[in-house]
Amino acid sequence: MQNNTWHTVLNDVRVQNGFLTLEDMMDLAARNTVFDPYSTLIARDARIGSGNVFYPGVVVRCDSGGECRIGDANTFHPATLVVAAAGGRVTIGDGCSLGPGGVQIKANQPKTDLRIGNGVRLLNGAEIVGSSLLGDGSQIIGAVAAQSVELGGGQDFTGPDPDLRGAVLKGFGLARAVRLNTGDVVNGAGDFASAPIERQLAYHPRSKA
Repeated sequence: MQNNTWHTVLNDVRVQNGFLTLEDMMDLAARNTVFDPYSTLIARDARIGSGNVFYPGVVVRCDSGGECRIGDANTFHPATLVVAAAGGRVTIGDGCSLGPGGVQIKANQPKTDLRIGNGVRLLNGAEIVGSSLLGDGSQIIGAVAAQSVELGGGQDFTGPDPDLRGAVLKGFGLARAVRLNTGDVVNGAGDFASAPIERQLAYHPRSKA
């Protein structure tokens, strides 16, 4: 099969599944970094800002009335999955780091509103579903299944005062309906419901600078 025929077939499959064509991906790459347009799938209806970095294997889907808005200067590491479907909505702010480690962000139920602020850090298998609010600078680290959580915003993880940083979920297991304030951290091991809420200062000293 000739190259131009393969190209047409690839574009047809993308269009049928609601993704940008290869030409559209090149347009996207004019204001973002897309390392491999062939392995990166971005929904045609997704609203994408500028300065974002998309590594190979990233998938952003908007199906069945889903809505996805992505701001500026975010990094999407390999195997990151973002899904807005069945009327759900995903909003991602600016300067977030999604991955590495296979991060999943899914608003795939009716009226689900999943909002991620600025400077949020998700890695090592984190999965976020349901109507959730991840405030500025918050973090989910590890194979944490976060369902309908609310993490208070603050400084990012480089901030000099740990108790002024965004809230943190880390460890592994199910974290359902967890509500944390700025500076809080929960280190879960299977069931976050029984894990204590601590202050980040217990893990990280204040900067003397």
